[in-house]
Amino acid sequence: MAPSTMRQLSCLALALGLLFVGVRQATATLIHGSENVSGRRDTARYTYNGKSYGPFGWDYSYIRSFDGTKLTKHVEVDFLFDAGLGWGDAEKAAYKAGIESGIEAIWNGQYSIRDNGTGLLYPLTVDVATTGPFNQVVVLHPGDGPTNLYNWYENDTYVINAHEFGHMLGLYDEYLPGAIDQYPNPTLSSDGLMGLGALDPDPVFYPRYFQQYLDYMVQLNPTESFSLVQVPEPATWLLLVVGLACLAAKRRLGSRACR
Repeated sequence: MAPSTMRQLSCLALALGLLFVGVRQATATLIHGSENVSGRRDTARYTYNGKSYGPFGWDYSYIRSFDGTKLTKHVEVDFLFDAGLGWGDAEKAAYKAGIESGIEAIWNGQYSIRDNGTGLLYPLTVDVATTGPFNQVVVLHPGDGPTNLYNWYENDTYVINAHEFGHMLGLYDEYLPGAIDQYPNPTLSSDGLMGLGALDPDPVFYPRYFQQYLDYMVQLNPTESFSLVQVPEPATWLLLVVGLACLAAKRRLGSRACR
């Protein structure tokens, strides 16, 4: 199933789940806000399997905001198209539209922030745009190649693009020999999006990828209590819905139903 379909099902199932458990409606009492975030990541040179790697370095920049319903990180990406692609305006526009929807489908619907006082959930989202003013510049090349933050290739998967987008949010690589956070004891993952999971069509999203959202919510509302919660997989909520429907049928029809 396509990531966008999975996310849509997940959001729909989450809404049904919240209806069943009786979460209260939003009261709009939390402080809203928006701010520009920018910084730099630098890594040291290190040796891995007898070879030297790094140092790596890149700048990150985005706008983060909370509007009372969700938290969003907005990133503007300027795509420069290699002449070797031979693309016209329509093909360039289609590529940018696909990148925007593809990255958002993979990142969104993964985690929410729970207001521990009210039980309300606020989705954590990314918003990819290509209209400017720009936070990052990416050169798109034809075919396949060694993709990095600044150089993407025509045949990259959306998961690869989503991985590189993670760097635009300030995240490190979680594989060797990548741009890791520390050495000799780096944070590594065999299945996470920022690790080897970038090679998988359905990578794992770890809570650490969303810690900055939680930090920002606490910054805006320091007297409240919040926590990161993972959005359940669609199958989890479907089982709940089916189970509840089955229970209702039993009550209506007696023990003959749903055996």
